[in-house]
Amino acid sequence: MCGRFDRHRPVVEFGDVIDELDFSDDDPVAPSYNVAPSQKAAVACRTDSGIRLLDLTWGLVPSWLTREGFSKPINARAETLADKPMFRDAFRRARCLVLCDGYYEWRSEKAGVKQPYYITTINGDPFVMAGIWAQNTNFDKAMIESFCVITTEANDSCREVHHRMPLILEKNQHDKWLSNAKLDSDTAAVLLKPPRQEMKLRPVSRYVNAPANNGPQCIASLQNQETV
Repeated sequence: MCGRFDRHRPVVEFGDVIDELDFSDDDPVAPSYNVAPSQKAAVACRTDSGIRLLDLTWGLVPSWLTREGFSKPINARAETLADKPMFRDAFRRARCLVLCDGYYEWRSEKAGVKQPYYITTINGDPFVMAGIWAQNTNFDKAMIESFCVITTEANDSCREVHHRMPLILEKNQHDKWLSNAKLDSDTAAVLLKPPRQEMKLRPVSRYVNAPANNGPQCIASLQNQETV
C-alpha cells in the first residue's frame, strides 16, 4: 500500500513531468515531506478549464456518497478498480495524477520493529502517482474534494520492502490517464500494469512515523542521523 509520501519540491519543478499543466498558479498546497491520510496534497486533474492543480484531501469520498460514517480509502487496488462500487465511477471519468518526490513504506525487521524506507526514482527526479478523485456536494458543508492513490503489485526493485507499490505511469501515458473518456479494456490493462521504472530505496529514521513530523529529517538517510 501507500500510506505516506513526500512532495517537498515546488510545483514548478514538475513542469517536465506533466505536459499541458499550467504552473502559473501559486502552489495550491504547502510542500510537505510527510503527507499523510486526511491531509491536503497537490493533484493534477482535468477540469472544464483544462488540466489544473487542485488541493485535494487524501481519502476518497465518492461523489455519490450521501451519509457519513463510511471509511475514506487512501488506496485502490488496480486489479479491482473497475469493479468495486467505491471506485468504479471515479475510475471511469475522474482520474488524476498525484505530485510526488518519493513515498514511504515500512518493513517488519528485528523483534517486529517496523523500519521505514524512503523510495524514489533512481535519479531522484520528481514523479506522479496515478489516482482517482471525486467532488462531493451531498453534505451540509462546503464541497469535499478528495482522492486516493492506485496501487499495484510491486516491481522487482520494491518487492523486498512491500508486495504493493503506487501505480507510477510513464510520461507518454499521462494524457490517456487524465482523459475524461472511459478507458477501453485493452488500454486499461496496459496502464494498470506494475511500473517498469526501477526505484531506489533507503532506510530513514522512524521520525517519519508521526504524521505531525515534517522537514528534511524525514527523508535523510538513516546512516546520516541517529534513529529517533
